[in-house]
Amino acid sequence: MKKIKYILIFILSLGIFNSCLIDDTSDIDLNADGYNVATFDRPIDNLTALANGDEYEFEVKVKIVGPTILDLTNDINVTFIPTAASTAVADVHYRIDNPTIVLSDDNNYLGYLVVTVITAGNTPPMDGTPEYDDYVAPMLYLEITTTGDVKVEGSGKTGEFTVNFIPPNPYAGLYDAHLIYRHPSLGDYPDNIYVDEVTEKELLAVTGRKCETTFATWPTDICWITVNADNTITFVVDDTWPYDVILGDPFDATKVTRYDPETGIIYLYYHYYGDGGPRIFWEVFTPKF
Repeated sequence: MKKIKYILIFILSLGIFNSCLIDDTSDIDLNADGYNVATFDRPIDNLTALANGDEYEFEVKVKIVGPTILDLTNDINVTFIPTAASTAVADVHYRIDNPTIVLSDDNNYLGYLVVTVITAGNTPPMDGTPEYDDYVAPMLYLEITTTGDVKVEGSGKTGEFTVNFIPPNPYAGLYDAHLIYRHPSLGDYPDNIYVDEVTEKELLAVTGRKCETTFATWPTDICWITVNADNTITFVVDDTWPYDVILGDPFDATKVTRYDPETGIIYLYYHYYGDGGPRIFWEVFTPKF
């Protein structure tokens, strides 16, 4: 079983990943008697897993907050109950491994609910398909109840967890990237080659079709390569790059960015304009997997 901490494993800002991350504890209403409450550290979050048949453990932080928490000494039993509003199904999409936990003074009244996300049989539609547009990730809504010798209540705030399944990305992996970079300061095209090298690059899965990697010859800049259903490619460079990057070679219309499904090779041609003319890049990714 793979263990993943509470922090998200993917980026999120993806088509199906539209849940917000907020810390809602400021909205908790403490009652007139000054009770403390047990609550999720992040009441709204994503549990994101690659749908490759594995199970993934997520540790969801739980804590006690309130006006008299420093006076607490007794253990508090905290129980998590899925609500009827949940669309995520127990033992199909997820499993709660510790439905009751004990928060104690020794641990500063902090603890972790362990939720296992089950990916077998839960592969979502691939992005770029009609089914993808209609797909909605399962939601897990959890209530908190408490028992103990002192007055600590459930916060009354329902935890909202999106169970995000990411389809396996067939384009992710290690490649030999052959980069030819032409610069106008070195003469006329096509002889103005500034860089001609082969380096190993890894394409990291973001969605079922989208990968992240380093941009051109600069290892501190990133870009995203998306192989579309028709084998065309969408290429986006991070906003930190100061120039507008354009697909294609302005001097050679035959250089078409594409994916070859027979060989697995990604052909990437792009350029940008700076002083003196265009900087032109031919980058061919040959898979090593």
